[in-house]
Amino acid sequence: MPDEHNTLLNIIDVKTRFIFQREDGKNMEFDVVAESKCGRTLIVEVKKRAVKTGVNLVEDFIEKVESYRKVESYQKADIDRVVLPAFLSLGGFTHDALELCGAKGIFTSDKIEIF
Repeated sequence: MPDEHNTLLNIIDVKTRFIFQREDGKNMEFDVVAESKCGRTLIVEVKKRAVKTGVNLVEDFIEKVESYRKVESYQKADIDRVVLPAFLSLGGFTHDALELCGAKGIFTSDKIEIF
């Protein structure tokens, strides 16, 4: 996952099924939220199904990420915190969904790689 820092993440805390509350009171959930020692936060949406992920699911994820950024910057007064959104879809992605992810800076994968 290269980014402008061009350094590997040193994960120090991982939360699964992470629930947060949007500004309007609606609860939202991320599959994985991982904090790196350098202050970056990796947010991962996971879809474990045979069908390709389409634009609608990517748009929903983008909404959640934007809501999370607003809440975090308000609660922690950390506007400069780097959030790295990623989407794992084991069924793959439609062409339009991949283009949207690329345009919005969302890392994508259709498989799990173990190092």
